[in-house]
Formats: sequence, C-alpha cells, structure tokens
Amino acid sequence: MSQPFSGIPDPGFPRRRRRFEPGIVQEALQAAARKLQAGTREAKRRSQDLWRRGKRHPRTLGLVAGAVALTLVGAFTLSASGAGRSLCPAKMQKAPFLLLMDKVPQAATGSELEIYYDVCGLPSGTAYKARVRLLQQRPAGKKATAKPKPLATSFQDKVDGPATRRRHELELGSTKPGTYTLELTVVDNRGRERKRLQKVLVKTQ
Repeated sequence: MSQPFSGIPDPGFPRRRRRFEPGIVQEALQAAARKLQAGTREAKRRSQDLWRRGKRHPRTLGLVAGAVALTLVGAFTLSASGAGRSLCPAKMQKAPFLLLMDKVPQAATGSELEIYYDVCGLPSGTAYKARVRLLQQRPAGKKATAKPKPLATSFQDKVDGPATRRRHELELGSTKPGTYTLELTVVDNRGRERKRLQKVLVKTQ
C-alpha cells in the first residue's frame, strides 16, 4: 500500500543542495571560444576575398575609394563654412541678385569681426568677388583732419546655389576704439555689384 505523504521531504532532514559542477562551466566557455574563433576566421576569410577581388578589379576598388573620399570631403566642406542656414527668401530661382548682411555686434580692439552674409539669386557654382572695408567715422564738429585709412580686405568665392550663406572674419589688429562704418561689397561674374553698410562700435578691450 502506497503512503500518501511519501513525496514530501522529511522536515527533520535538510534538503540536499546541488553541487557546483565546474565541468559544465568549462564546457560552456570552450564552446564560446570556439564560436569566437570561427567568427574571426570567417571575417579574415571575407577580408582576404575582398582584397583579392580588388586586385583583380582595381578600377572598381578605386571608384569605391574615390566615392568614400568625396563623401568625406563634402561633409567637411559643409561643416567648415559654419555659417548656418541662409536667410535668403524661400523662392530664389527667379529672384534678382541680392546681398544680405547680418547685424554685426560691437567688437573689442585687437579682436575680430565675424561677418555673416547671404548671396541670393545666383546659380550654383557662380563665382563672385567680395570686399570688406571698415572706415572710422569722424566726430561731428571736429576740425577737418586727414581722412583715416580704412581697414580693407578682398577675397573670392563661389555660391552653392541661389541661397548661399557665408561667414568672413575681419582682423581688427591695431584698430582704435570708436564708431566705424562696415561696408561689404559683392560683384558677380557679370560685373553686377551689390553693397551693404552698417555702423559698428569698437570698444577698448
């Protein structure tokens, strides 16, 4: 006759714990190591196969490398301008040739002016010439003296499209404190000239 409580462990005896078996852990580690080695061999095999294909078809490999290089250069050019989004009107395909210039904050002597401007309405790739002049204003009522020599710089560039934003830095150098007129002029490849003027205050550093 079977006893109904034969399956219940006797509370008077502690339950036997399962012993730690290092052999199982070792087998698992060995299996993981084998999988890692197999993956490494497969990756090495694929890289060698790709290299052999490149040697058989060097032109294809060169085109791929060139495409990668162009992508990197394009990304660098885009980030190098650092001028942000253009402020040209949204629809510039048929708009006239325009020049915009952001308000330049006051600067300190010995520093530099950061000039942000937009060239609008020119087809992509159009070259242009630019000139920046900083001329000190003479106080009203002061006796006529020699006209101060302006701080000037010229450069060339080309637009990315009908709405192109650029940044230009003007080193103030030994410019004295005072009120100045900042003049930005852009001339396109057809000789058309656009100009922007604004007042800039230069303070003592």
